[in-house]
Amino acid sequence: MNGYKKFIAVTVLLSVVSLFIEQSDITAVLGISGGVVLLVGQVIDYVLMACVIGETVYDIVREKYKAHYFKAHWASFTFTVVFTLLFLYSKFIYHALAASSIAALAVLLRNFFTVLRMYSRMKRLKGYVERLTVNPAQTILFSFAGVILAGTLLLMMGFTTVNGKGLPFLGALFTATSCVCVTGLTVVDTAASFTFWGHLVLIVLIQIGGLGLMLLSYFVIFVIRRRVSLADKLMLSYMLSDDDTASIYVSMVRIVLTTAVIEAVGSVLLFIGFVPLMGFSLKTAWYAVFHSVSAFCNAGFALFDGNLEQFVGSPYLLFVLALLIITGGIGFACITNLRAVFDSAVHRQRGDAREKLTLNTKVVLTGTLILLVAGTLLYYILEYDNSMRELPITKQYLNAFFQSVTFRTAGFNSVSLGSLRPATYLVFSIFMFIGAASGSTAGGTKVNTITVLGAALYSYLKGQRRFRIGRAEISGDKVFQASVLFIANCLVMFAGIIALTMLEGGDIARIVFEVCSALGTAGVTAGLTPDLCALSKVLLILCMFWGRVGGLTVLSSASTDSSEEHIRWPQADISIG
Repeated sequence: MNGYKKFIAVTVLLSVVSLFIEQSDITAVLGISGGVVLLVGQVIDYVLMACVIGETVYDIVREKYKAHYFKAHWASFTFTVVFTLLFLYSKFIYHALAASSIAALAVLLRNFFTVLRMYSRMKRLKGYVERLTVNPAQTILFSFAGVILAGTLLLMMGFTTVNGKGLPFLGALFTATSCVCVTGLTVVDTAASFTFWGHLVLIVLIQIGGLGLMLLSYFVIFVIRRRVSLADKLMLSYMLSDDDTASIYVSMVRIVLTTAVIEAVGSVLLFIGFVPLMGFSLKTAWYAVFHSVSAFCNAGFALFDGNLEQFVGSPYLLFVLALLIITGGIGFACITNLRAVFDSAVHRQRGDAREKLTLNTKVVLTGTLILLVAGTLLYYILEYDNSMRELPITKQYLNAFFQSVTFRTAGFNSVSLGSLRPATYLVFSIFMFIGAASGSTAGGTKVNTITVLGAALYSYLKGQRRFRIGRAEISGDKVFQASVLFIANCLVMFAGIIALTMLEGGDIARIVFEVCSALGTAGVTAGLTPDLCALSKVLLILCMFWGRVGGLTVLSSASTDSSEEHIRWPQADISIG
């Protein structure tokens, strides 16, 4: 990056910092006095003002024909003049008219111009950013990070919270990350802390996180009939794990429309269940939409006090939510294949080939069923006389099933999780580490990955040099990718557990549970998250980001092109085992 681009990047950063300081109670985050924060904010504002004026003056001086500059760049010059006047007004006249609507309007306009300036400068950095995002994995990383930062800024605005002050920076960053990474861990009370607009911000972030910003962006481009380049098709192919770029549009549209239909149906079903409790109202409809999106995206955010504990005895609502969670967790490829098989069975003509379940669908459905049954039985055995001892046996099995569903991916809870047995925390940490299916809205190491590793282990025990599942052979590349992902996730998990133990101490079972919940984007908590120190919260933020984006994506984004790919080196003899 040359000096001018560095200058632009610095001014963009200063603009963001200035807005953060003005729109949030940053003293609560940093633990420093308000006077120091005010001084820092004033210095940043003046430096930013100097940058804006200095850039304009530099452009005028550099221009040989001054009249040509004002003719060609009149908009930019006018922008600088208006921004300067608003800045001077807000600094020297605002305090005298602090209670007036004119003063508030001036500050609002100044911030609006600041955002416009940020946007124009970021457009100048477009070429540099594009060079950074040639790698599809890097593009995905930057898109998720960008949405998280945008969500953080919004949640720091006063209109999103009940107290009118917005969340502090770290709280906003944690909440935005939890939404975009569809996790569900929170450091504030979701039901009580946010206004309607705050809840709207949360659900938009959850929807973007569940589907992915790039997928939604390309869908919009497709809808407005703009052409998409080959590079864009390759990007979509990488995101959807679909090698057929010719049918990538069909896959993309099918995913978005399927999501819309499932969430709409879920909203109607939840609305029916909420009406007896909340009455027939727009608020009830909004709650139904929010929880439908949250459940299908496996996010686990709820608008009720105590999450879903008040529905501990409601089979209808728990089954609807569980069905939404399971549907979102099996992945779009599996849903598409199941729909094709169903359509083939219903509309099949004599002599037509019947659609069959793919191996991926069989693996996902079988693995999901095994984990659900095992989780239900294990939770019942471990907790029937502890967290569920007050419930009749039918409701014990109902809530054991629901917790088995939500422990792996979603983060809802119908019973209190603060007093589970240590064995329960450890057992279900394994379930969260496994997670749901590849290509789904959920996180974790994924059922597909564990199945491939299990097949490789079985083939090794049988003395077979080739890996297979049933009558299908698995390529060595798939086994290699699964092994890398599993090892990387294990390393991140152990590093997180060790670091959190050093920072917080206490019950190791709860710490393992909390780290695995963040890494697997499950979102259930043993009650530790709200009371963690700032550094521990940052640690969980990184775990959530890793778990949602995916270890392979993170590693791929950090990898570099190798010029030695086709060089064969002498084989080494290393002892194994």
